[in-house]
Amino acid sequence: MRITDKMSQNQVLNNIQKNRSELAQLQNQAATGKKVATPSDDPQSASKILTNRTDLKTMEQIEKNIFSAKMFLDTTESTLSQMGESLIRTKELVIQAASDTVGESQREMIGSEVGQIYNAVLEMSNRRIGDRFLFGGSRTDVAPFGLDGEYLGNDGEMKIQNQQGNFVAMNLTGDRVFLGRGIGQGDYIRQPENIPQDADQLQQYKVAEDEREFQNNQNLENQIETRGPASVGRAQGLGKSDPVSGGDGVNIFSLLRSLNVALKTNDKVAIQDALEPLDQALSQINVVRAEVGVRVNQLNAAADGIQKSVVDNKTLTSQLEDADLFKTMSDLSKSDTTLKGTLETSNRLLSRSLLDFLR
Repeated sequence: MRITDKMSQNQVLNNIQKNRSELAQLQNQAATGKKVATPSDDPQSASKILTNRTDLKTMEQIEKNIFSAKMFLDTTESTLSQMGESLIRTKELVIQAASDTVGESQREMIGSEVGQIYNAVLEMSNRRIGDRFLFGGSRTDVAPFGLDGEYLGNDGEMKIQNQQGNFVAMNLTGDRVFLGRGIGQGDYIRQPENIPQDADQLQQYKVAEDEREFQNNQNLENQIETRGPASVGRAQGLGKSDPVSGGDGVNIFSLLRSLNVALKTNDKVAIQDALEPLDQALSQINVVRAEVGVRVNQLNAAADGIQKSVVDNKTLTSQLEDADLFKTMSDLSKSDTTLKGTLETSNRLLSRSLLDFLR
């Protein structure tokens, strides 16, 4: 095959261009620390890198949602803890008022404190974090309870994704916590619809209560109200029904109002009857507190798993995208030497002519 000067020149130029292109690529890797800067550098690796980055953004957003949900649940737990303390204090007052050594005036004073506890519980039921109410269901912009304890929220659950395809509710609805819906309770205390406001109304109420009590005693002679069984891994049964059965629970607002009426009317029997529903109300709060604890544990486990996945994702992306600087600098030096050798040999080859051989 005949090698012409034109062919030699083209070969020299191709080699120089190849060496300079390789040197420029290595210089870019050394400057950026990335071996895949554009999809054209390695299309397959670039596709995996983009997928990993999408997954990373998703996990980071889920982690933010988990942090927000944990704050919501922690505030809920703190509120429920205060609720439990208020009910314990109420029980102490009831035990004191049920004693034969306590007179009518003392019971009326105790009733005043119970009224204060009612107001405190009402404040807890309308507590919020930021601009969102805790116990209003999905209606977080409206106070869930009115002054008489009527529920203004809904039964909607605000769920957040804690892992792929799995969601956890971050809220407890107020009708479950304070009204006992779906908790599993029985009716244990007389709960008047209209609270007496003066002495005449109190007297009328007491007469009506005596009549109702006589009728109720006839109907309840053969009924025994018991607390459901407690077993490992299952919520404690409350009242006539087990929580699993979804029976009605204790309306804490009605309970406190009824107790307040009993104290003001010096109704010792009604005061004594309030002890059992107070125990049920405390158990009701403990049940929902346990549910909050389970959800927090789920979120903690999910957060730990996401943090590990984030580390694994970044490690894999780094292996695909980041350059080995030690190897890059070594290749850069080698490529630079190669380019200098190419230029030197090209100079010798192209500088020769026919006159050089005729001398």
